[in-house]
Amino acid sequence: MTIRFRFAKTDLITAAGVAMRPLEIDDKGGLFERLGQPGITEWHSHQDLADLLRQPDTTYIAGYFDRTVQEIRGRKPVDVVNELHEPARRFVIWRKAFCDAFLHLESLGHINRTFNGYLKGRVRLAAEVQHRVGEGPTKVVRPGADIITRQLPGSRTGFEWVRCYERAGYSAVALIPETHRCGNRKPRWCYRAEALMTQVIEIFADTQRPSRTQAVADTLVLFCRENQRRRDAGLPELIVPSRQTVRRRLALADPYYVHARRYGTAAANARFTLYENGIDVKQPLERVEMDENRLDVISLLTLSGIWDHLPAERQERFEAGRRWLYVAIDCATRCILSMRLAETPNSGDAIRALRDIFVDKTPIAQAAGCESAWHHHGGIGTLVTDQGPAFVSDEFQGTVSSLGITAHLPPAGLPWLRGHIESFFRTYGHQLMPLLVGRTFFDTVERGDYPSEQLACLCDDDLIKILLTYVVDIYHNQGHGSLGGETPNQAWSRLVAEYGTPPLPDGLALRKAFGRPLQRALRGDGVLFTGLTYSCGALREAFLHSPVRSVEIRTDLRDMGWIAVKVGATWHPAMANQGGFDSVSYDELQEATRTLRIKHRRDAELDGSMVRRAIERISEINRRAFALRELTPFHVTDLDVERNQSALHYPLRSDAERLGHARRSSDPLADGIHIVPHAGGPSENLPDHHERSPPARERRNRWRFDDEQ
Repeated sequence: MTIRFRFAKTDLITAAGVAMRPLEIDDKGGLFERLGQPGITEWHSHQDLADLLRQPDTTYIAGYFDRTVQEIRGRKPVDVVNELHEPARRFVIWRKAFCDAFLHLESLGHINRTFNGYLKGRVRLAAEVQHRVGEGPTKVVRPGADIITRQLPGSRTGFEWVRCYERAGYSAVALIPETHRCGNRKPRWCYRAEALMTQVIEIFADTQRPSRTQAVADTLVLFCRENQRRRDAGLPELIVPSRQTVRRRLALADPYYVHARRYGTAAANARFTLYENGIDVKQPLERVEMDENRLDVISLLTLSGIWDHLPAERQERFEAGRRWLYVAIDCATRCILSMRLAETPNSGDAIRALRDIFVDKTPIAQAAGCESAWHHHGGIGTLVTDQGPAFVSDEFQGTVSSLGITAHLPPAGLPWLRGHIESFFRTYGHQLMPLLVGRTFFDTVERGDYPSEQLACLCDDDLIKILLTYVVDIYHNQGHGSLGGETPNQAWSRLVAEYGTPPLPDGLALRKAFGRPLQRALRGDGVLFTGLTYSCGALREAFLHSPVRSVEIRTDLRDMGWIAVKVGATWHPAMANQGGFDSVSYDELQEATRTLRIKHRRDAELDGSMVRRAIERISEINRRAFALRELTPFHVTDLDVERNQSALHYPLRSDAERLGHARRSSDPLADGIHIVPHAGGPSENLPDHHERSPPARERRNRWRFDDEQ
């Protein structure tokens, strides 16, 4: 069925705070002009208007700009009859019934607007009013029972009601009594008495916290002192209010102001907090909340592999403490998107926790022995964090901005604005922490004499295994109260099937946002990083023609197959010249390289295919260890990357690259030492741009490993 509305030019429509009035209406829709902005128009179809009128922030007032309606609105206390109290509403309905009955009888000729005509048709008018208003008895009453009816007004009053009713376009609002305007509107107290009476609020709102009775008594003392001063000056005395009047004035005080003055601003904020249910989100990853929390358990600040090889006396002296935990949660499904241990709150671990949101973490969950998958990942619509130093740092905010994510930082001290992540911290604090040895409890009173430090026995990898097991196998599979008993895994499956997830950032965007900025020299085979060479068309062109002989690179340590290089002002993907390193992590590459260098210490150049075969031989236990270590404070740091980079003097070479080249001897004296005689100038065997060799001591101090030489 086709919807079509009829509007008048005096109507008003307000949608989302924007007031509009109709200009033209046809069978397809209408043209509306914004109020206060002449010439700014909007066109809406009738279907759009039907949808708009169903919205909670849309109001429609018929005849709003009509002159009569404006006059009534200025005199009446309400705009709608139903806003009146029950007695007043019934009286207005009776007045309207009287006017309708009079106009009906007048049209039939049974009554007219004269005194005699009114008296002649009064009986018939009363019966018609009784029939229309419905205030009479609705069932048969017993003989002698009282029947309450309203007395009809006199002719003069009745005619005035009818005229007001007609002028208002037959609106019942015009018949509302204006008794609210009655009474003495002049101030009862002089300005000096008003000022003294208001002092009761300041007396009561004091840090000494006097009682209401004491505040009222002190206020009356002020009146006595003022009247004594006036008597001495020959001035008229002020009227002293009663105690009850002063109490009523104190009751008008601002509750927040009084509580803040008596107990402090923090106490007032806690008492008068407006609690909300939070933002209503329906789609997965539409809103992601992220926060840091200090674990309520004391653990050993090391990895279990190191701990197992320490002697007993060293284990007793080993440092123990409390780790911090970074967590990100999806507000729509309550699924945990990332989790990471940290020594202290810092932007680096916060960025790594943000990076985990974009990857499938099932291999990590399997490394921890979890039975369920941890596949929850995707793009982010809005990221909500607190104003901690890690989240407001330039590094974290720059990463968020680089990914095009909307960042929201609610005001500090209002944790309920991030209610989902705070609720999760309370949940694992009540469900998981009581199961762990060495817990610190929520406060010292609850802790009592529990020896948390002496009972600490969990290492970092044990702790992250426990946390992952709780989240992946327990929390994600438990019914959640805010989801109506549905589990987070079920909510994720249902909502992803219905709405999908935001798209993931592409690989180049991820490397530009999360990759470590490094400078590398241009080479004939591209650039060198961690023993692998990377090249692309832009690098080859820059090597031939660019006067700048170094480029900036960004890497993803989870995938050494390709890197991002910045040539000029544009980023390009550069693929590894040695194949087979796609999806190979930096840890796996370093472990394989280290193993081969120990085995083939005399070989200066490593074979790329040999490295790939060594990576394939890494045991599943090592893979799991690498995966879990990534979530602990013992992950790869920038210093580790630079240190390993300096140690890798020779690149990894494939069999094809090494074809036709003799293997060099590991003995530096095998080929002898060629001594160039000093001739007082540049040597003939050296390039022209090299100066003469420095002294031996200076050359020894300046020599270093460099993979770019």
